[in-house]
Amino acid sequence: MKIVLIDNCFIKLTSILLVVILFLLSAGIGSGKIIYVKPGNSIQAAVNNSTPGDFILLKTGNYKENVIVNVSRITIASEKDGYESAVVRSLNENSSVFQINADNVTIKDLNITGSEEAANTLGIWDGVYGPQARIFLEHANNCIIVGNYFYEARYGVYLQESMNNTLLHNKFSNNSISLDEGCNQNRLLDNTIERGDVTLGAQCWNNTVFRNRLSNGGGITIGCCGGNNLVSTNNITNCSTGIEIYDVQAKTMLCDNKIMNCNYGIDLTFVFKSKVYNNIISNSSIGIFLRDNCHENELLNNMVISSKESGIDLRDEITDNHIYNNYFNNTLNVRADNSKGNFWNTTEMKRTNIVKGPYIGGNVWANPNGTGFSQLAIDLNSNGIRDQPYIVNGSDLDYLPLLIHYLA
Repeated sequence: MKIVLIDNCFIKLTSILLVVILFLLSAGIGSGKIIYVKPGNSIQAAVNNSTPGDFILLKTGNYKENVIVNVSRITIASEKDGYESAVVRSLNENSSVFQINADNVTIKDLNITGSEEAANTLGIWDGVYGPQARIFLEHANNCIIVGNYFYEARYGVYLQESMNNTLLHNKFSNNSISLDEGCNQNRLLDNTIERGDVTLGAQCWNNTVFRNRLSNGGGITIGCCGGNNLVSTNNITNCSTGIEIYDVQAKTMLCDNKIMNCNYGIDLTFVFKSKVYNNIISNSSIGIFLRDNCHENELLNNMVISSKESGIDLRDEITDNHIYNNYFNNTLNVRADNSKGNFWNTTEMKRTNIVKGPYIGGNVWANPNGTGFSQLAIDLNSNGIRDQPYIVNGSDLDYLPLLIHYLA
């Protein structure tokens, strides 16, 4: 799949969804034989008797087993569209329902469920069925997990050293998506996650997390040492942290996300050369949090409003970050007492800024009472930039603070 980049972001990420859907439609049933399984029969037996290109269709009803999928290019799906009809439960709650060890496998339209007791345990890796996950992909590439419902487990889908897989249109309830070490070029698209989270572990590169909806859980976390991941157009509400990145030493993009009612909106720790832009963060304790040697990051075009503690917080001598064209409207917009050497404006240029003014420069510094630095100034030359700089701390200044009166 070729993806074209403009300004370090995809032209249209929705094209990824279209490509995947067209692939599913083109993978016609005529490419292999159809194996029907009815309740009381074995899904594992059907897999063992399949060959590449076959479709295993589950008839309406309940199934209880743990299945190892080691045949490539097969599809396991409900006979009917939608996940309401075929329910697959784990026979051993400490093991995966489906362990996939083959490439080009599709799991579609299944209700893969379990008990609340299993959801509250960490799970046991028994050496056969992998960790406690409804679907576990181990060294599996080019697989598609689409239209399934995952209920009550430590993990809904768990990937380990697996590449180029797609998770699309799934619903997760009280479980999570986890990409373990060495998972690259995977796509998490348009999933709904209630009381769960998304985690990209160590050495995960070039993954896309796009247009997912997360609520009442842990948000999206990217762990150490990977990079070039894209987190875009996700809607995250009532989570402990909206998006957390730590110890990431290569470029990661966070753009166009909506984060609301989380303790931390975006939390970066030891992150550099990443870009955070076009995000809307509201009603968090801290909107954007930079700490522990974050440097050379670019933060622009973000709207951070109604934060309880501060709009943006820089801790522990954070330096060399470029922060401009953001809209801050909080009782306390910035806390940066120990951080010096950050750049709070860019070169003035004629271009529409975040509040519809005619020039790009620094940031908007407003407060909910209407008495912020960017709300009271008189603009004598009508360029939308205040003549006096905004003092961030004792040494850092926003030399081109934007005025707010252009905002509709």
